[in-house]
Amino acid sequence: MIIRGQHSEVVWAVQYTSDLLTNGIGNSGHLYFVMEYDAGHRGTQRDVANGRPFKRFKPTMFTLDLFDRTKDSRYNASFKQVFLANNAATLASGMKLGDTAIFVSPVNVSAAVKATKNYRIIDRAEVLSLGNYRYFPTLTKFLDPLRPSVQEERGSRDFMVARLAETYLIASEALFRSGNITEALTFMNTLRRRAALPGRESAMEITASELNMDFILDERGRELLGEMDRWFDLVRTGTLVDRVRKHNPDAAPNIQAHH
Repeated sequence: MIIRGQHSEVVWAVQYTSDLLTNGIGNSGHLYFVMEYDAGHRGTQRDVANGRPFKRFKPTMFTLDLFDRTKDSRYNASFKQVFLANNAATLASGMKLGDTAIFVSPVNVSAAVKATKNYRIIDRAEVLSLGNYRYFPTLTKFLDPLRPSVQEERGSRDFMVARLAETYLIASEALFRSGNITEALTFMNTLRRRAALPGRESAMEITASELNMDFILDERGRELLGEMDRWFDLVRTGTLVDRVRKHNPDAAPNIQAHH
């Protein structure tokens, strides 16, 4: 979590404050990426730590599948998959406050396994199910536990404009486009090693034959997810219509060149 610019990778951030008198409209980014954890589940209720779930931005399955969870730390670092019981009035049988109340699984879970648990399991099939815009892995990088109340929309988190990881991505892309593949690979692999699970640094490295614009866009997706860069990236690289049609089933039928 990056709060008020206190992180070694911050290059430029728009700063907010926890003083509501001087915070203006605040940073409302914490509202939009949270799934509906506070209704329809045993043992949960809305609280400050988990956020106010506007549930506006649900990741596509393509986005979730960008991460190789066997070696890349960014899936678990980016998505909240467990919500703990915080409502004594609606606890399931055998459940205590602080126990798991909801688990959002990245894979499918059989009905037999689900039946052995006293908490709700939302698996891949349910996340993928048609018309489900309520339940999905919650992007955590904008959560704001410093808000003074459950309903408060004016957040105090900094808004990240530029950070070191994107500088490496920009350098890698520029060098790739200019034909300097060796140096482009150095920047890309430095970034990927930093994102590796402990002991999996070498496995995260890619070869020159794997480095192309699709890979660079995928890596920007993994690293900059939710940071409001994607439309600009896809327009800049001339890939918006093609990628939306391939990877976003909700938008694919309607995307046109003028977008």
